[in-house]
Amino acid sequence: MRITLALLASLSIAISAPAANAQESAPPELTEEQMQQIQAAIQAQMAGQGQPAAQPIPVPEGEVVAKEEREGVLIEDIKIGEGYEIKASNVVLAHYHGTLKADGTVFDSSFERGEPVPFPLNGVIKGWGIGVPGMKVGGVRRLTIPAALAYGEQSPDPKIPANSDMVFVIQVIDAVQSTDTSEGTGAAASFQSVPVTTHVIKDADGKVLETRDATNPYIWFPNEFPSFQFALDGMKVGGKRTLVIPASMNQQQPGMYLAPLPSSVPLTIELELIAVRSMTEPGR
Repeated sequence: MRITLALLASLSIAISAPAANAQESAPPELTEEQMQQIQAAIQAQMAGQGQPAAQPIPVPEGEVVAKEEREGVLIEDIKIGEGYEIKASNVVLAHYHGTLKADGTVFDSSFERGEPVPFPLNGVIKGWGIGVPGMKVGGVRRLTIPAALAYGEQSPDPKIPANSDMVFVIQVIDAVQSTDTSEGTGAAASFQSVPVTTHVIKDADGKVLETRDATNPYIWFPNEFPSFQFALDGMKVGGKRTLVIPASMNQQQPGMYLAPLPSSVPLTIELELIAVRSMTEPGR
């Protein structure tokens, strides 16, 4: 099964699901017990940090300003964004509101939870991978997705009957910009593998915050820096990539990174993937 939106949301906190084999690109599923642990951790983390619960946000409405059908997905733009244009390989930060086409039942909504979710477009249902690219940051789009491009017969949730057509309202808040400067030929990284990189990390002014070379590479644990690690999915060993991570997606897990980077500021990371490991291998 592909990662669902709810599972992707859970991957952005500091509880690691079982690691996938480093040679595989498909991410693992989380069990019901792990989901309960994750929810408990979220509540404990918020209570410990004294953070108020997020408040619901109204789902955007408006006239359709552009409309097309693409590979079976009906695409209706409610608002055209003015920022970076999303590519099929990007990691985005977005709000979404999912309903059943048949009767309008809401089965999942980040708008209702009040917090957007970071996720890689190649890790969600096919309809999203078809319908989201081409949006620009700030845009709002409604996708009507047939069951064959959603969950088909394998429903991930009791709220979603098998073979359900779906309607999503999506608002793109931001995105990690990714540019490959060299293609790799080795094993591919996945969401829950352990990538090993050499890299240079800079702030918005070009100041170097950290440099890691072949004598001192960095080993990234799952969930350590979700936006960064999502952006490595599918990258092969030997490849080089430049990532521009916006401030809104620069959220590392507290206490995990050995040389803490500033959060909530833009970062540019020029990296080379030199290895991928599994969690069963020796640590740092």
